Amino acid sequence: MLSKKTNEAQDAEMDAAESAKTPAKSSAEMGTFVDPRDGTEYKTCKIGNQVWLAENLKYELNSNDCFVYDEDYQYFDKFGYLYTSKGAEKAIPEGWHLPTEEEWETLIRFAKKNGRCKEAIQVLASKEWKKSSSDKFGFSLLPGGRGVEDDEFSEMDLAANFWCQGKGWLTKNPVLWPVCFNEYDEVEFISSDVYAGDTTAASIRLVKD
Repeated sequence: MLSKKTNEAQDAEMDAAESAKTPAKSSAEMGTFVDPRDGTEYKTCKIGNQVWLAENLKYELNSNDCFVYDEDYQYFDKFGYLYTSKGAEKAIPEGWHLPTEEEWETLIRFAKKNGRCKEAIQVLASKEWKKSSSDKFGFSLLPGGRGVEDDEFSEMDLAANFWCQGKGWLTKNPVLWPVCFNEYDEVEFISSDVYAGDTTAASIRLVKD
C-alpha cells in the first residue's frame, strides 16, 4: 500500500512538472459555423489573422471518397471522416478552403511564438491526446490516424493527418498532400506526388476565405 501511494504521489509531481512547461490556458477567440449542406455545427477558432475549423470535417460524400477510421463509427463523433484527395476537393463548403502549406506554416509559427513554446503541438493539441498540452488556441488537435492502401488504417492515437494544398515535385501542378502532427511533437509535410492519388486518406481542417 505504501508503494502505491508513493507511485501516485510521483505521478502527480510529474504531471505538475509537465504542466509547468506549457503556458497557462487563455481564452481563445471561438465561434461557430453551421454547414448549410447538412446542418452540422462546428466550432471555429481565430488564430492570428486566420479563422480555422476547430473540429475535423464531417460532411458525407455520396462516393467512396470518405470513410471513418477502421470503418468503425465509434470514431466518427470525435474524429470525423477521413477523405481521399479526390474527396477532399469535393467536400469543401462555400466560404472555406483547404489550407495551403503556407497557411499551415503561418499557423504553426504563430502558435509557437504566441504560445511561448518550441513545439506547436503543445499549444494546439487537445489534452485528450497529451497531458502537457494546453490547447491554448482552441484548435483541439486530435490523433485521428489515416487511411492507407488496400483499405488499411494506421496511426490512430499516434498522429493527426490533414490535407494540405501544395505543388507536386514532379509535375509542379497543384496537388494535395498530408501534413502530419505526431506523438513525438513533430510536424511533417509529406510532400510527395504519390499523395495526389488514392493511396492515402486524411482528415480535413478548413480555413475561412
